[in-house]
Amino acid sequence: MRATDLFDNYLFGTCTPQEKTDFEARLKTDLEFATAFEKHRVLIEGLNNHEQRQNIKQLFSTIHQQEFGKDAKIVSINEGFVKKHGKTVAVAASVAVMAVIGTLTVLSTGGYLLKKQSNDITDLKRDVAELKYSQDAIIGGIHTAKNNIVKAAYAPANIEGTGFALNNKGYFITSLHMVKNADSVFVTNSILDRVSAKLVATDPTLDIAIYKLDNTEALDKISYPFSFNNNVSEIGDKVFTIGYPRKDMVYGEGSLSALSGYNNDTTMFQVSIPVNPGNSGGPLLDEQGNVIGIIRGKLSSAEGTGFAIKSNLIKQAIASIEDESLKTELTLNAKKSSIKGLKRSEQIKKMQAFVFNIMVYKK
Repeated sequence: MRATDLFDNYLFGTCTPQEKTDFEARLKTDLEFATAFEKHRVLIEGLNNHEQRQNIKQLFSTIHQQEFGKDAKIVSINEGFVKKHGKTVAVAASVAVMAVIGTLTVLSTGGYLLKKQSNDITDLKRDVAELKYSQDAIIGGIHTAKNNIVKAAYAPANIEGTGFALNNKGYFITSLHMVKNADSVFVTNSILDRVSAKLVATDPTLDIAIYKLDNTEALDKISYPFSFNNNVSEIGDKVFTIGYPRKDMVYGEGSLSALSGYNNDTTMFQVSIPVNPGNSGGPLLDEQGNVIGIIRGKLSSAEGTGFAIKSNLIKQAIASIEDESLKTELTLNAKKSSIKGLKRSEQIKKMQAFVFNIMVYKK
């Protein structure tokens, strides 16, 4: 059998278990054979990706117009990202095509932009109940009365979650599945009472949305703590996250348990952290305070197993934006983290001003 036939049988899953075992053993011992296979794999992948990219571009263009309007001035990171980084997102792009095709009917009636990868993955947006807000209002009224503070009462949001600042200019990132179909978005935290924000960019493939605060005065003079450097993450590394699964910020810690996500999705990490509804969009950080990902969801069938989109793909997506002025505004800090070496409680104190409770209002 020709080598190319062997390669195709392996790539398309038509070889027997024994043939697969023999093939993989030969890859490890025969350098010339392994090199030829890699070239063949890249060729086949390139042919497949070209058609996938065209399909994705057309499908997302249709969805973008349907969901945001024909003339909406929102940057779609995905289009430039797929053009420039087709190989990097080949697996994710393939999944996205199938998901989009499967949800076009749902979208026409106002459903989600992204279909879940599987029923086993739970999105971590926090649906807000009226009763809970009534309880919060009573508690808030007690504190207000004690301190003689007059505080405005706001209507409850439909969904809440987490987001975090990308820099000191008011830009922040969160999960797209959480803000989908939002009529308006506000943020609050330890220093922000209630600030509105506008959507500036999305990437449906990575499930991310980027917003800009309408008022950045409270953050202008505070040192930005995060770093997006290129440190390599390894299985077993200690990691932590902070977010808003409740009205107060919550800290969680654990370790990096896999370098891929559900069904070996290479766009994500798997982490052993108990994440809950409301953690969507929160930062995943290593011990030095470097951002290595953004919380995406958790495994429904197992507590303490979460998934996070890798930060290097977020960096590549931002770098692919065709609007040069916006891309410049979104420059990420690649220098050493300013909180490196601090004990965890001190790290969190410096981070909390730049991690936001996202309040999503829908019609």
